[in-house]
Amino acid sequence: MEPRERRVEWMSFLYLVFFVLAVLSPSIYAHDYFGIPEQLLEEATIFLFGLAGILTFTLYERYIERREEETARIENDIQRTKTELVESYSYIGSVNRKIELLKRLMNDTSLSLIDRKRLPKELLQAIVQNALGAVGAEAVLLRIMDQVTLRTVAEVQVNAKDAQVFRIPNRELKAIEDSHASHAFLLSEDERDVLAIPSDAYTETSKAYLLLFLPTQHIPEIDVSLLKVLVNQAEMIHRSSLAKQVSVS
Repeated sequence: MEPRERRVEWMSFLYLVFFVLAVLSPSIYAHDYFGIPEQLLEEATIFLFGLAGILTFTLYERYIERREEETARIENDIQRTKTELVESYSYIGSVNRKIELLKRLMNDTSLSLIDRKRLPKELLQAIVQNALGAVGAEAVLLRIMDQVTLRTVAEVQVNAKDAQVFRIPNRELKAIEDSHASHAFLLSEDERDVLAIPSDAYTETSKAYLLLFLPTQHIPEIDVSLLKVLVNQAEMIHRSSLAKQVSVS
């Protein structure tokens, strides 16, 4: 038997003893003692045993309250631990999926540099598709922009369901580059929020941008670092294709 259960039994037994003694106290005294009347002794004895019983009951009640508080605290700790474990497993699963995505992307990119028959546009399409699936976006657009003329060099778009139109001026994308921000939320001309992520390369020539339409009701947790890897890969593939064209010509 556990010590706490024994403590409860002893407190209950002690309360019962005081209660019995208080009931039997009139039979303890047969006559007066030390000049104190028998009736007064009986009343004092009943009062003392009753007071001891009340104190024992109070201690027992406080002990039970502490046990209940401790039980509630343990249950809360268990629930919090379960929640943290679920979040940890979800995070680990998310990281594993991202690692597999990056492995596949790196493999495709490496093969593209070896196999000249593969079209760069197909690889860019795959990168945009991966970005769409990684964050659960409604649509993703990869835009390659000339930093000097602010002219769009190339665009690749993937939609989850219905086709979307990205109405974001290139000058606003250039402003992200000028501010050296890692990403920014822009308001499109049709008043929609668009997440814009530029590549990390600071250059005066062309630059890649990822534009994402996110769900309006349940906005997912965005891993900007993963999207950065994707847009950097897209820019590298685009530059590689331009270099091949120059060498061929």
